[in-house]
Amino acid sequence: MRLADWLKRAKTEIDSLDAELIAVHALGFRDRTEVVLNENEDYDTSELDVMLARRKTGLPLAYILKKKEFYGRDFYVDQNVLIPRVETEQIVTAVLNIVVAEKMLEPTIIDIGTGSGCIPITLKLELKQRNLGSRIFGTDVSKNALEVAKLNAEQLMAGVTFYESDLLAQVEGLPDIMTANLPYVDVNWDFLSPNLKYEPALALYAGDGGLKLIKQLFDQISARKIDEKKRFLIIEADVLQNEAIIKYASERGFKLIAYQKYMLGFSY
Repeated sequence: MRLADWLKRAKTEIDSLDAELIAVHALGFRDRTEVVLNENEDYDTSELDVMLARRKTGLPLAYILKKKEFYGRDFYVDQNVLIPRVETEQIVTAVLNIVVAEKMLEPTIIDIGTGSGCIPITLKLELKQRNLGSRIFGTDVSKNALEVAKLNAEQLMAGVTFYESDLLAQVEGLPDIMTANLPYVDVNWDFLSPNLKYEPALALYAGDGGLKLIKQLFDQISARKIDEKKRFLIIEADVLQNEAIIKYASERGFKLIAYQKYMLGFSY
């Protein structure tokens, strides 16, 4: 079939950009420019049709293409991990700012609930580009998620160590910087996207209005703090939760140092 004919049909059934990206992936093109350059060529469209059918069910494009861009790099994703979101890039930027401001030469950083590993891997590579050393780790309660994270670290040649842990259960001591994009979605919110049903519930939902695990993390850190060294915690949460989180953290000795819509940074 002529590629232009397939695209014309596909764009009546799914988003135009999604149709073009499916063509890029299935036909091995470098980018969408090659789609335009080759639209009058004939191709076997069987694989494109399979991907089109999957997208029509509502399955997110990232799971179909098995990749998602984060901080300018492509990460492998499947339905064992959340799809990296642009909002989460705020965590990376906040950590990089802290490293510079505090003049850290070789910070120890641990990402709790790492999923695809996009946060610690990106931090490792960005710090390396700045000629800064680091010791970076990622943990998750999901063995399947850890396999995805390890694959991404290997493909992107990032020296990040991943291991299984339920919050801080298997973490020794406290790092210089801790990051966490924990489950914070309240299943009862009435504005949730129906597409969330395709992503792992373990990585999305938490009790207590979505704050259960975030509060547990604050409590665990507070219980371990035994010295005066300044450390940092950067988390992601929904805008509606920020006020409650700031109050809970303040009551436990955490100081708010950075704030954006989906990112809260604390020192402790």
